[in-house]
Amino acid sequence: MDLKRDLYNEMMQDRITIAYLKDIEVAKDFYRALCNVDWYPIIVPLPEDEQIISKLKGESPEYWSCSWRTAGRFIADIRNSNYNCAETYLDFYCSGDEGTVTDQVRECFERMGWRPFTYY
Repeated sequence: MDLKRDLYNEMMQDRITIAYLKDIEVAKDFYRALCNVDWYPIIVPLPEDEQIISKLKGESPEYWSCSWRTAGRFIADIRNSNYNCAETYLDFYCSGDEGTVTDQVRECFERMGWRPFTYY
């Protein structure tokens, strides 16, 4: 899907997210929130008739998601760029509880204009 917004690029530019990622345990929380979760941009809902027309056309809302490996790479990249770490995706990959969105991560991403949809 060709999404106009990119959560990873927004994380790379968000000073609050970057500050949170300094802590390795919080960084793992962000990794977990990127796995098995579709992130939808928070937008003003369409009027009901436009929503019905959109569904009839087979259109679905845009969302952002990534693989577990990519999620680990994204978090490592941000930490490496900002905190002089030498991490790879393996520092986060399969660390457990993938798909979990903590309150801290949810509040951070909501402030950035994203809402989660988890699969369980």
